[in-house]
Amino acid sequence: MTQETPAGAVLEFEPWAGRFSERVVLVTGAAGGLGAQAVQRLHSEGAIVIATDIRSPDTGHAALSLELDVADPEAWAQAAQRIRDAYGRLDGALFCHGIQGPEHTIQDVPIAGWKKTLEINLDGCFYGLQMVVPLMRQENYGRIVMLSSIAGREGNENMSAYAVSKAGLITLAKTVAKETARYGITINCIAPSMFNTRLLEDLSAERNAALLARVPMQRVGEPQEFSALALWLLSPEASYMTGQVLDLSGGRNTA
Repeated sequence: MTQETPAGAVLEFEPWAGRFSERVVLVTGAAGGLGAQAVQRLHSEGAIVIATDIRSPDTGHAALSLELDVADPEAWAQAAQRIRDAYGRLDGALFCHGIQGPEHTIQDVPIAGWKKTLEINLDGCFYGLQMVVPLMRQENYGRIVMLSSIAGREGNENMSAYAVSKAGLITLAKTVAKETARYGITINCIAPSMFNTRLLEDLSAERNAALLARVPMQRVGEPQEFSALALWLLSPEASYMTGQVLDLSGGRNTA
């Protein structure tokens, strides 16, 4: 990490060499955004990365790239079998998949858009936990991180489907964390505010401006800032933290 940076500048972070040496880590949503950067850093820190997305991601940093429709439980079962066959275990899972969903007031939210948002954002993690937890239990070790959102803690007007799906992840994490703590497995959520990913393009300019106005740092977050936190939660060092939600919001106001 650089020692001196201008006010408001984004820090660059140096990889921790060998932190994930020989650890097998699954990343969903690995084709872009927050997932792609996390894959890159995991690889640089020695992880055996399994990168997945709706189409097999070509990251250049993964030991195994898989096509995975997270809303399909059978696809998850097939992915789990591939992991068993290739590595026999799974040490970490970072669920970075998600969609923004419809941007409407409640009376105008299309039913199809509501269902699709929850199927991908919430059901996709539920199915994932059903598959990865047994792999981790057999080793009495595991680290799971799920991408929630500040919207899941506070709500965002005109984004009911997205906010509800991300709130559901928080409760899911807290529940399953209690079930798995005795097996050496930790499950935590990260709740970002605005980040420099393609999802910002799915929001109107007015919505982006309104959300940014609530961030005291007056800038969006960068993917490397997300991966810095996510990788710590995925590491052996995060041994006594489970069932928690960590805001990554630039100090976003709650009003």
